[in-house]
Amino acid sequence: MSEPDRSAALPAKGRPRARWTVGGILAVGLAGAAYFVGLPYLQGLQAERAAETRPAVVTERRITALGEVLPISNLVTVAAPTGQDAGRISRVDVAEGDMVAKGQVLAILDTEPLLRAELAQMVANESVKRVALAALTADLDAAERQLSVQVDQLRVVLEKSQVELDRMTQLRDTGLYEDAALVDLRLDVQSATFNLRNTEIQLERNRLRDATGMRIVQASAEAELAAARAARAKAEADYAKSSVVAPIDGRILALFGRIGQQIDTAGFAEIGDTSQMKVRAEVYETDVSGVSVGQRVTVTSRALLEDLAGEVTRLGVRISDQSILSTDPAAIVDARVVEVWITLDEASSDATRNLSGLQVLVTFAAADRDDA
Repeated sequence: MSEPDRSAALPAKGRPRARWTVGGILAVGLAGAAYFVGLPYLQGLQAERAAETRPAVVTERRITALGEVLPISNLVTVAAPTGQDAGRISRVDVAEGDMVAKGQVLAILDTEPLLRAELAQMVANESVKRVALAALTADLDAAERQLSVQVDQLRVVLEKSQVELDRMTQLRDTGLYEDAALVDLRLDVQSATFNLRNTEIQLERNRLRDATGMRIVQASAEAELAAARAARAKAEADYAKSSVVAPIDGRILALFGRIGQQIDTAGFAEIGDTSQMKVRAEVYETDVSGVSVGQRVTVTSRALLEDLAGEVTRLGVRISDQSILSTDPAAIVDARVVEVWITLDEASSDATRNLSGLQVLVTFAAADRDDA
């Protein structure tokens, strides 16, 4: 018969090893739970601290806009007088593609002969008035000199008559002559005095001048000459309307007028200075903050064999409706845009010299800061 198990008969406090093992298990479990609960928090805290010390990452954002190639002068419309009295084109002296200089005559209207005759008449009238004024001035100068001489002569005559009267008066007082003998001498003195005074008045009138320093008699003639000059200036302005001239140095890009036609509001021709080409781009108002003066751009078009390059030289100062429309049916047609002007590099300018008005796509490179 085997012996009974004594350990089963021992009281609970007699088994210390089993009690310690359960407590250890509980402690280890609680520690593990705390570790796994706190680990995500610690990892998040470390990530936040790393983000605060990590430098910002610079990413590129591409900005694109529609544009058109233009001469450096923009497209200049050569206008001419319009209306019933403007006349019709009688001669055209240029063709599309010709280079012209500022002031060069491009066309002549059929009003030119009449206006030329009117101008010649006004020129002749001005010449007549100028000669008349010169003659009047010469006559007045001569009259002034003559009157001055006459005044000097009459003063001598008066003085001589007065001396003779004084001498005869002294002889009368001595009893040699009667008082009646002095009558003629007194009349001579009076006559000389009157003539002297009359001539002095004429001289004063000749020398009288207005506030401008001009003789009164000359003022009327000068006014007539001024009116003739004004009439001539008007005739010259009217005559200038009989021809169409180039407003700038440039190239004839399009001709709208033909012989026999009246020039309408579209003008006679379109001209531009193609010595340097540029691009007018329309950038969406939401993208304009990424564009700045001096920024390099790339210009592309299916009509070009190679991409063009240029530099932003001016930004517009107002927001307006889009005027350059894309052929893409999904494109925004009512966008608000800002004009941006780009000067093309020399090689790109040469490549587009004959492509004024070409629609292009302009690409800007703008840098945005990403702190995420």
